[in-house]
Amino acid sequence: MSDSATAWLAAREIADVRSRSKELAAAFAALVGPDDLVVDLGCGTGANFRYLDRYLAPNQKWLGIDHDDEVLSQAAVRVPTARVAFERMDLATDLRSVPLGQSVAVTASAFLDITSNNWLTQLASHCRDTPLLIAMSAASQPEWHPMDDLDEPIRRRIETHQRSDHGFGTSLGPDAAQRLVELLRTYGCQVTLRRSDWTLAPEDRSLIAMMIRGVARRVASMRDSIDVNEWESRRRDQLQRGELRLVVKHVDLLSIPQELASITAC
Repeated sequence: MSDSATAWLAAREIADVRSRSKELAAAFAALVGPDDLVVDLGCGTGANFRYLDRYLAPNQKWLGIDHDDEVLSQAAVRVPTARVAFERMDLATDLRSVPLGQSVAVTASAFLDITSNNWLTQLASHCRDTPLLIAMSAASQPEWHPMDDLDEPIRRRIETHQRSDHGFGTSLGPDAAQRLVELLRTYGCQVTLRRSDWTLAPEDRSLIAMMIRGVARRVASMRDSIDVNEWESRRRDQLQRGELRLVVKHVDLLSIPQELASITAC
């Protein structure tokens, strides 16, 4: 993993911890027995474990799944506990290999919006009898304050990229979480959404700078690109002067299987 990718994951983990729904994390943990296995889809370097572990039993066992051997190697270093195992798996094709059963709970973070309708249909079917917590799914494009004339054409291009194929088929992007809600409810699951927006201010200078650079590079690399050099320069100047704010909308999703929902309601 490149130094820039490592820096990005570290910076976004800080924002995620501040923004995630504590309510849904606690509700998920209440459904997980001390002997259950928590499966983390697209585990990356273990950020989801580091956040949720405080809510779960001290000896809770985890399985982290990711397709990238290098990322899994870093996760093993950053999650130095015998309670966590890691497995390389391509979730785009091997979702059915993810463990299931009454003693399993499934979670993921910063992952859902790159998936397709077909894949979400499979996920809903696979996890309909399993507690499921998916955090920090992108729900829109970044909102920059103050506004700029190029924000809208940039937004359209970034959304085009977001809705392209990232390995799971044509992505639903910001519509993915709501679509999963609909699919899970067809199985009688009790599904709750909570906002988990990033609200970034001058003290988040490092993360905002990464967002500016990432957006500019993505737009510049597209076939339907526009000149974003001046936009990038203006945004950097605003950041330097402490004038720039950024909101990135996210949602957290908790699904409780029908059988468990009826028990918890009693």
